[in-house]
Amino acid sequence: SSLVMFPILTGATPALAESEEAYVRTPSPNDKFKFSYTITPPPSFAPGNKPLKTHLDEINFSIPDVRGYTLGVTVDPVRIASIKDFGTPEQVAARVVTAEVNRDGVFQVTLAKDPVEDSAGCYDIEYISDGKRGKKRFGTRIYIQDGFLYVLTVQSKEAEFDEAREKEVQACIKSFRPL
Repeated sequence: SSLVMFPILTGATPALAESEEAYVRTPSPNDKFKFSYTITPPPSFAPGNKPLKTHLDEINFSIPDVRGYTLGVTVDPVRIASIKDFGTPEQVAARVVTAEVNRDGVFQVTLAKDPVEDSAGCYDIEYISDGKRGKKRFGTRIYIQDGFLYVLTVQSKEAEFDEAREKEVQACIKSFRPL
């Protein structure tokens, strides 16, 4: 797989610019599965890999030395053609919340906002998970396109989810899309 960083700012280079840079995932000629997407993480976020891979493709982003504020993208093959084949935004949100509440150490999960279908044909779901590791805010964007399920999940400590972080998270979520 090939990973390419494209600076959005004119003349910026990945080594110099700590401002908004789009991360673009494109397939390499050797990849069995052909998919691609783009996302613009918040400033200072750097890509890293999960220790245990559980999806066809996955990557995490975080700020070095900052805990509790991360984002991840996963891609998996699916047999359905559209997110609507999986359910309405409310039905998909109910499945996401159920999966989260069934995780070890999670006491309660509540929707922070009504789930919505974006004009791009994806679902945005925001919820709060309260568990033994603290209260966390999650924002997700879910697409199904060309036989692949694309999921972005942004996680923040709820206590640090102020207006500035919400704006940053929403900009990141809106930037995520399959190519």
